Amino acid sequence: MQFLTPGEKSNIKGRPYRLAIILAIILFLVIAPEVQEGNSMDPAVKDGQVLLANKFARYSAKRKAPERDTIVIIDKKVSLDAGADDNIITRVIAVPGDTVEIKGGKVFVNNKEYTTRNGEYGATGKFKKRKLKGNQVFVLSDNRESAKFEKLDSRNPDLGLVDMRKIRGNAVMRIWPLSEFTFNMSDK
Repeated sequence: MQFLTPGEKSNIKGRPYRLAIILAIILFLVIAPEVQEGNSMDPAVKDGQVLLANKFARYSAKRKAPERDTIVIIDKKVSLDAGADDNIITRVIAVPGDTVEIKGGKVFVNNKEYTTRNGEYGATGKFKKRKLKGNQVFVLSDNRESAKFEKLDSRNPDLGLVDMRKIRGNAVMRIWPLSEFTFNMSDK
């Protein structure tokens, strides 16, 4: 600790501001807020809730694949092509090497009926049985009983199987509303 003698000026005045700016830049580079628009991810993520996404969670066949049940954010460029207005917040259901199929209102991954950790199962529509290759993942919204949300997941032919390299990051925590603050989104 440094003590000042009478008449000496402290050089600490600007340090807290510099530290705050450096922390803000680091946080901006590492995490990004994402606002859920609509009810496609009910009940895990509701309309208007704000998530923080880990931007360092980059996926590819060379690096790693996201785990099943991970809530991810699909890049806006891909989302716009699929008819969405912004990034898509969705859940990974199947990863490279898996087979996936939707028939009879049920989702099958590797020939077994699939249920997420939070108890979501089934889906409207159909998806012909396919084996995922290299960089492909299959994503579904949690609110699967409404056909209007099919455009926000792999049931939409314009989105289809998502290239892992188009995932912007994965949701790590819910920060708004404060009453529903959640630190570990992988359990949702």
